Amino acid sequence: MASPFPNVPSLRRGQRGFSLIELMIAMLLGLLVVAAAGGVFLSNKRVYNATETLGRIQENTRVAFELMSRDIREAGGNPCGTSIRPINMMNQGNNAYWSGFNDGLIGYDAGTAAPGLAQGTAVGQRVAGTDVIELYSSAGGGLRVISHPNPSAELDVSSTGDIVVGDVLLVCNIGRSFIFEVTSLPGTGDKIGHNAGAGDNCSARFTLPVPADPADEYGCDNPDNNANSYCFTPQAGAGSCGEDSSVPAFVSRAVSIRWFVGNNARAGRSLYRVVLANRSNTNTPDVELSRVEVAEGVDDLQITYLEAGSNAYTAAAGVADWSRVLAARLEVRLEGTQGALSNREVQGTDGNALNRTVTHVVALRNRESTL
Repeated sequence: MASPFPNVPSLRRGQRGFSLIELMIAMLLGLLVVAAAGGVFLSNKRVYNATETLGRIQENTRVAFELMSRDIREAGGNPCGTSIRPINMMNQGNNAYWSGFNDGLIGYDAGTAAPGLAQGTAVGQRVAGTDVIELYSSAGGGLRVISHPNPSAELDVSSTGDIVVGDVLLVCNIGRSFIFEVTSLPGTGDKIGHNAGAGDNCSARFTLPVPADPADEYGCDNPDNNANSYCFTPQAGAGSCGEDSSVPAFVSRAVSIRWFVGNNARAGRSLYRVVLANRSNTNTPDVELSRVEVAEGVDDLQITYLEAGSNAYTAAAGVADWSRVLAARLEVRLEGTQGALSNREVQGTDGNALNRTVTHVVALRNRESTL
């Protein structure tokens, strides 16, 4: 039968779809667009990862240098100033630890062992091939001497704080400074005992070096001589002290602060700060008051030192007199750490982790007058 609408095209012919060639061309164009968008995405992701990694490196660098610089600047410091070197009232007056305290700092090169610091691959141990710096100063200088009118074995102080028997303390004013060991904390009032015999103190008195040897920093040459003793407050009677004082005096704990690169618990390396104290009549600090992982990703630490009269920095082995060191030059190498990123995302174009080596010079504030 003839169509009632002879001028209308066939519906079948109007429903004809894309040809195979047209479909393939469309798919190819779509793939090109997706590939271009994917390339832009991957490129932006790589840029973001590199920027994030470098940002973390820079942040860790700032933290490391800021905190290390604070400790280095204060090396050899005490609450009373640095013009008077401490007189050592310990029997072992020439041991390495207290000589180091008077020097203010000491360094250990990559091939030199640092006392009490193990080197190895365990968590917290020093990484082989890295330098160590140890800084000596006093901490907690808010304890004021209330009374000390005779060369007795006790100091009356404003508070004993967290001081314990066996602590090594520094008592000082603007004229005199002494290192001694706490032998007791009498229960009546806030008192600090510093007797002889119970610890390493050579005398219950604070005594001055013999006049014949003014450069001596050891107060045990003539420990039982009243004429050679010192009182931190005006003396109670005539002749009871060789010298006395009416200026404020303070007590603080003698500590050493150690900076080194150690292994962290995430199979990487970090910069550590350890505060040490001496509490067991030993020649070296034997108690960790604190251990802090300051910055991760610190792969290496190299330190050189500038002595007074020298125009070049030298390694620790080349330092002749640590008490004459004016500045330390820190060279720190930091690598990108994974954190929220995967291993490949912290790598550079060479396939290795992104890294930076930064150098920073720190002058010892307590010795700026010798520059």
